[in-house]
Amino acid sequence: MYKNMEEKRFHREDYPLDILAEFGLTEEMIYDLPEFVHETLERGGKSPLLPICVEQPFGVTHAYAKFCLIETEEGLDVMFSPKLKSINLDAFSEEERQSLLSGKVIVAEVDDKAVTDEGVEEMQRIQAFVQLDRDTNGVIYTPTQVIGRNLNAVATEYELSGEDLNSFWKGGLVTLYEENRLGQKEPVTIGVDLFTDTGVIVVPGTAAKWENTVRRVMPRYSFGNDGCWLNKDGRLTYVPEEEFTKDILDELERIAKLHGMVSEAHELRHAIQEPHVHAVNTEEEQHQLVR
Repeated sequence: MYKNMEEKRFHREDYPLDILAEFGLTEEMIYDLPEFVHETLERGGKSPLLPICVEQPFGVTHAYAKFCLIETEEGLDVMFSPKLKSINLDAFSEEERQSLLSGKVIVAEVDDKAVTDEGVEEMQRIQAFVQLDRDTNGVIYTPTQVIGRNLNAVATEYELSGEDLNSFWKGGLVTLYEENRLGQKEPVTIGVDLFTDTGVIVVPGTAAKWENTVRRVMPRYSFGNDGCWLNKDGRLTYVPEEEFTKDILDELERIAKLHGMVSEAHELRHAIQEPHVHAVNTEEEQHQLVR
């Protein structure tokens, strides 16, 4: 009833690359994503917010979306979570808003549509676990009873106390220690994350490991075999190797030196024509001036 972060549901060699390509995500772009992103996708989680494009009768539409893998009768498919234009947090208190904006799951009263026995749709106030996706601006919630059942299953298996369960209602994490095969005590951390199937995630490790595993973000530069994912203020762009700018080459060289590796940056600098590099850098500088 809960998700163990060590379980794999999918395998990267089975990615539906043809479907992803329809949205502008090439094979190189997908496989150049960092290892932790692939691990998340294989467990059924979502990708970071990626640039996508869709062919329309009037042209090409560009947008940003996260995606996850789903199992269908025809095989693996993709489900996208698009970035929404805006969000209204006015229904929450200032303390609740700050918790949501920091990525925490809270318990709050929300308006929910319900259908009466007569088939009439009406609004009602319910108590629910609530979470904000800061990338897509989407607020999701689920009645506390649903997550409560899953938490009870975890509480039984891990012998959690009432105090432990209460901390989940305040957006907290619970770390306990279990014996491994060698009889040594190792930390296990449990938390609520509504962007998973069950809403409850168990991660071997400390609370910091849980946060880093569940809420990890893309680094500024993420190099792959064919290019680099560039993260500028949460907006990801993919740069093929032949289009590397001076800044990207400098970072590639820095990382190589840091790990005592031989860098390809020197060869790439000669491969890339200087006028091209200058033009790209000038464009970036102008972009910075108008921001």
